[in-house]
Amino acid sequence: MHSIVIATATAAASASVSVSAAQGADPAVNFAGSNARFAGDCHGQDASLAGSGNTVTIHGACRAFQIAGGDNRVLVDMAGNGTIKVYGDNNQVSWTSSGDVQVTTVGQNNTVTRAR
Repeated sequence: MHSIVIATATAAASASVSVSAAQGADPAVNFAGSNARFAGDCHGQDASLAGSGNTVTIHGACRAFQIAGGDNRVLVDMAGNGTIKVYGDNNQVSWTSSGDVQVTTVGQNNTVTRAR
């Protein structure tokens, strides 16, 4: 298993987020943290975010993206025919893709929109 640490800084404090990539035929990239700003790359694989109060940008044409938490702001690059699943409340997800994506939301006040 590879582990990459992305350090982010704010005016008041620094936060670090651990990003793990599992090896194998169908690896998943997982982004975890709270109250952080960070960017990552899913490299065409599946990705997930767990936490709250994050501002996240994910590149790399993700096949699937899942978020669990609240008050997150995410911009994610999706593969055509990808899937986005949002579990929690008050999440804002914007996505880009060469095709359409399938969206599922569970919770209150979640918005998932195609970025223009």
